[in-house]
Amino acid sequence: MAFSLLTTLLPERCLICSGRERVTRGICIRCRSLIRRLDAPLCEICGRPVGTPGVCLQCLKNPPPFDRMVSACVYEGLIQDIIHQFKYRRGTVFSKFLAGLVAESLSADSESPDMVTAVPLHWSRLMQRGYNQSMLIARELSGYIGGVVRYDVLHKTRKTPSQVGLPKADRERNLERAFTAKGVEGRSVVVVDDVITTGRTAREISRALKRAGAERVVFASVGRTVS
Repeated sequence: MAFSLLTTLLPERCLICSGRERVTRGICIRCRSLIRRLDAPLCEICGRPVGTPGVCLQCLKNPPPFDRMVSACVYEGLIQDIIHQFKYRRGTVFSKFLAGLVAESLSADSESPDMVTAVPLHWSRLMQRGYNQSMLIARELSGYIGGVVRYDVLHKTRKTPSQVGLPKADRERNLERAFTAKGVEGRSVVVVDDVITTGRTAREISRALKRAGAERVVFASVGRTVS
């Protein structure tokens, strides 16, 4: 009762613009309108924008190791700024909002996994940053879609350079066998990442999960680069 009264007297403010109009998970309706969702139709497997509904030619010719890839919005503008704050400037206050965006995309197909986890960081990167931003999203996401949060099923076995800016051949070698998985046999798993660019990370992690016996792997991100 006291909390409800306080909320009425002091309406929640937007974390971006401090506005008070229809604030949901910390972001107002105006700021939400500045975030561009991926335009349908999307490939039913890799989630890329395609000309017609169904599975894209690339996935038909060379099926990826994941069962499905989902991204909430285009990585540009405001969402790019939010993720940058969240990832590099300890803006962890955005975790609930970012998880909500992912949940909205997954709920379209009623995705209900056995477990939710995230792209792991190498221990040296985790020590440097102090937290795994994708795992914070995964923790919130499990509250929206169900599934047990698991922190121990994925591990990054070696430190790798950023994929951004690397030539294609180097990107492919960079992450090869860089991840291991355990404890997923016969389970459906949602793996969370903040941004998908080349999709190489998703493929390598999904291969590790499938080798460990995962029955279904869905890779989900907040943002996705679109050329």
